[in-house]
Amino acid sequence: MVVKLAVVGGSIGLFLALGALSPRVQPPVDWRATTVNVVSGALLFAFRTVLLLGADLAVEAVGGGRISLVDISPWIQGIVGFLLLDFTRYWVHRLDHRVPWLWQFHAVHHSSEHLNSTSGLRMHWVDIIQLTAIPWVLFGLVFQVSEAVLLPVLLMGAVMDAFQHANLRLNFQNPVLRAWNTVFNNPHFHSWHHTRDGSKKDGNYGQFLTVWDRLFGSDVTEPLPPELYGLEEPLELGVVSLQLLRKRA
Repeated sequence: MVVKLAVVGGSIGLFLALGALSPRVQPPVDWRATTVNVVSGALLFAFRTVLLLGADLAVEAVGGGRISLVDISPWIQGIVGFLLLDFTRYWVHRLDHRVPWLWQFHAVHHSSEHLNSTSGLRMHWVDIIQLTAIPWVLFGLVFQVSEAVLLPVLLMGAVMDAFQHANLRLNFQNPVLRAWNTVFNNPHFHSWHHTRDGSKKDGNYGQFLTVWDRLFGSDVTEPLPPELYGLEEPLELGVVSLQLLRKRA
């Protein structure tokens, strides 16, 4: 838990600084929104820690029965674990947008009108339960992989979350970045997931890989970033207000 907290904090700090040096949009940082993101993230991290303690006790109670992958190569374990996790997150994220009951909670994350590396911290506690449950079900109930493999797989997602939300200007005419964009998430691809015109541009659900969106017809990326972010019906900005889903007057 300490290692993950350090990686999350370090990734957010790094991409926040890079975004301030080379911002995609101005201002480089909206400090009020960023404060709400960080405080929300800290409180939800504590909530998630409690959830994981309960989940670990549940896994111990369940005991055996999982499909064991621990006897195969750690590289194969890592690749299989990564693909399973990213594929599942894609479909759960897609459901968050397509199922109205789930969207009302996921809308808290989309209330950000200025993206930066802290924006991934802004979410509703229902989303936290969901995001905690995905790896727990996959690797606590269904598959067994070694802890030495599972931790890097989970940390990769944490780093990508900070990167994809970063207010960072990148030139995707560059061949290397263009190739990256074909396979992996990035600030430009994910910015189209946060466009305010979500009723017409609802897509780009992948967390790490962009290939799921291309395979399943949900890639909505355009050459230039969207002009506006957030919700068509904005929520009130505040740590408590967002959890209560209060609409802006």
